[in-house]
This record gives sequence, structure tokens and C-alpha cells, in this order.
Amino acid sequence: MENRLAVGTVDSADCNVMEQISSHIESVELGDFQTSISEMADFNSGLEALSEGKIDLLAVPANETMIAIEKITSHGCKIIGARNPRRPSLVLVSPDRLMYQPKSAIILCDSELVRRQLRRARPDLVTIPPGRVIDFYADSECPKDMIERANWMADLLDNGKIDGFVVSRNVYEKSEQSERRHTLLPFPKERGSPQFLPKPYSDLIAFLTRSGFPSALVESVTEPEGNTSLWVQSRIMGALGHSFEEIIGLQVRHRQVGAILRQAEEYRDIVLEQACHDPDGEIIEDEVRVEVRIETLSEDGSRTLALDRLVARRDYQHATISLLMDWEKLVTESSREVPKDHPSDGEAPSFL
Repeated sequence: MENRLAVGTVDSADCNVMEQISSHIESVELGDFQTSISEMADFNSGLEALSEGKIDLLAVPANETMIAIEKITSHGCKIIGARNPRRPSLVLVSPDRLMYQPKSAIILCDSELVRRQLRRARPDLVTIPPGRVIDFYADSECPKDMIERANWMADLLDNGKIDGFVVSRNVYEKSEQSERRHTLLPFPKERGSPQFLPKPYSDLIAFLTRSGFPSALVESVTEPEGNTSLWVQSRIMGALGHSFEEIIGLQVRHRQVGAILRQAEEYRDIVLEQACHDPDGEIIEDEVRVEVRIETLSEDGSRTLALDRLVARRDYQHATISLLMDWEKLVTESSREVPKDHPSDGEAPSFL
């Protein structure tokens, strides 16, 4: 069928691609194209189906594509864009909110980044990976499947062996949890409250096609904010290397000038307000801004290294390169040994 668009999806435990793409395809204008959506067993089988022409478009979690660029290229395929994350934040499953947890509460979490962010918010918390529960309870063995693991952690919570655990929103829903959830927001409702920048590529869905895919359809199925997020995050993570993969928080999003000015007024942030002015001091309200936020934390969560950028959308690619140069300088300075003021001074640890 000439006007057929066959879409394949690959789900992950943290990202329900099938559900998101089904609603997304229904909401976009595709002209005379008849669409069909099917679920692929895994990324490799989806890529094979795309390469062989069985499907025309493959939607997968972006983190899976970033480690398979050479494989994608060798199959004659390419990444054309992305869909903006809908639910990138993780949730704390517990009867109590984070700041109301009992002293020395035990919180289970797979992500090293989030464990450090939790310790930053509450230094007294005992935040450990689920696999280490055996150190406390010898009769408990952590399942490998994410849904089974969530139900296993829920049983530990019900039995009073832990005080909470952290999972993605998708895992929370798929495992049919009955306990309350508390979203770990990147932007707290109250200034000064804990913030939790998401892991790179969180809930970001990338689209793959073969060469020659119609450009009009590319614009229809991808989203400008998703394309920006994928470009920026892939450049940043490609430059940082493997050492930062598990301990970096990263968020990229489009922001309207009106929302930025309201935030600047609420927080009385002059620097944020000035980011919305042109060189002549005029506010350009019809130009979207791109906000990039990046952070990493020390192991105990007591020290944070962070960098934020807010630039006009037309400048975001150059701004990303500039951000990487500044980030490298920050990391170099914060991780070097602190020089002694006097030979008799004791050793001073680096900031990170």
C-alpha cells in the first residue's frame, strides 16, 4: 500500500513507548497515510524490521539508540528526531513524603544519581540499591525484572523492613502499586525545597527511519522540543564520557518568555529576567528559549556542581558547545587537590 505508514515500538520498563506513540500518532496530521502500530520484541528485532522494510518508523527509548549509533548506521537507518518527555521524574513510593520520613529511614533506589540527590535533601537517610537489602535481611533476594522488583520492594515496605523505594512512574503503574507516590520534581513548588534533575534521556522517545523518509512526515511525527532535547543531551553525554553516566542529572526544555518572567518575578531573580532581553534591553516575547540544566553530586550528597543555561532557540547549538567548555573547567577545578597555604597544613580533599 503506497500510503501506508507502519510504526514499530519498543517498550522499556521505565517508558511505555507503545501507549505514548499510539496517542501521539492519533493526534498528528498525516494526510492520506493509513497508520498501523505494532510492538517489537526488542531493539534489535525492531531495527531489523525497519532495515528490511517491514516497518517505516521505529520508536524506541532514546537511551537505547545512543549506544547503538554504529549499528543503526550499518543497517541503513538514521535517527530523525524525538518526542518530548512527558513523565521524566521518578516517584518515591512511601506513606510519608520525603521531608517527613523518619530519621535514618531506609530508601531503596536503583539510580546512583537519585541516591545522592536523596542524601542531599536528607543526609540522615539510608539510601541503598535494592540488591544490598541482603546486607540487612539475609532472606531477601532482589528480582531482576523491574516489575517483579517493584512488587518485591512493596512487600518489604508493607512488612516494615524499609521506609520507601524509588521507581519510574511507568513501573509504579505497571506493578499496580497501592501505596502513595510522591513525585521527585526537578522544579520544587517552593523555592529552596529539594530538586531532582532527571537522568539523561529520561522518558525521551527517539524515532528511527530508513534513508529517504519523507521530510513532511518527519516534521509531523517528531516534536521541536523533543528534537532539541535529543540533540543537546546526545552532545553533552557524548562529550562527558562513561564516568558521568550514572551520576549526572540533565534536563533540556523549551520555555516561553512569559513563564520565565513570572518565575523571575516570583523568585526576584534579576539574572533570569535579563536572559529574556535583547542587547537593546527589549523583551522579545515571541521567541522560545531553550533551558539546559546539568548537575552532579558528591557521593554523600553534601556538595553539588551545577550549571544552567537559558538561550534563544536559534543559539542553542552554539550555547551547548559553550556549556560543555565551561562544565569541563568546573569539573577540573572542583576535582583538583586543594593547594596548602602552609606546609604544616593538613590535607584538604577536593570539592568533588
